[in-house]
Amino acid sequence: MKEGKNRRKIAFRTVVVGGVLISAAAIALYTPWLGLFGLRAITVSGNQRVSAETIGQAAALVRDRPLLTISRSLVSARVCEIPWIRSARVHRVFPNTLRIEVTERVPVARVLHADGCATLADGGVVVEGDCADSVPNLDLVGARLSHVLPGGRLHDQRVSSLIDLLRISALSDMHFRRIDVTDPSSVVLDAESGLRVLIGAIDSYAQRLARLVVLSRELDVSAYREIDLRLEGEATLVTW
Repeated sequence: MKEGKNRRKIAFRTVVVGGVLISAAAIALYTPWLGLFGLRAITVSGNQRVSAETIGQAAALVRDRPLLTISRSLVSARVCEIPWIRSARVHRVFPNTLRIEVTERVPVARVLHADGCATLADGGVVVEGDCADSVPNLDLVGARLSHVLPGGRLHDQRVSSLIDLLRISALSDMHFRRIDVTDPSSVVLDAESGLRVLIGAIDSYAQRLARLVVLSRELDVSAYREIDLRLEGEATLVTW
């Protein structure tokens, strides 16, 4: 019995020692090459509103750090902390460059609040603490934000989804200029033509707006002053 245990101990020690020696050899061979692939440059593409310098600083990398030791997912996460950046792809370009490809957010509305106005981008993220001229002519009233500074977010992401639907669907031709979500159970849309659309609760807007799409194909909705979609299965139209 003792002889068997001794043999197992010897075998175990042999495996451990062998593993350590192999690891040490790998490190000895690998380490010299790391210096040849140290970070010397960061290139940025896809950015228009955020400077390459700002993106490089957000990456938080030091010169000559070996490329192979840089976590691409960590760099991407750091860059995406910039409110304007929706996504970032990071690539190692040997021997000495890291390439960061970003996709910026698109401004979608002006959030009107007690202290002024903030620029809201897709995803319900505040990208500017004020409203620039480049912001679409769409006012969002009554929306709650985590805060009005860059990086703030809409409390209710259904509002963000509503804006996206109005922006990219057939309803974009109706040119809505105001969304009032002060009362989430009674959301109101105002179009450039003066048309007011009552869509009811925020949690069922998709079905109601689908009915509005159908109506817009069958009727000249600009000829109406108000369309009430709050009743299930029917719409009430009020002329001028």
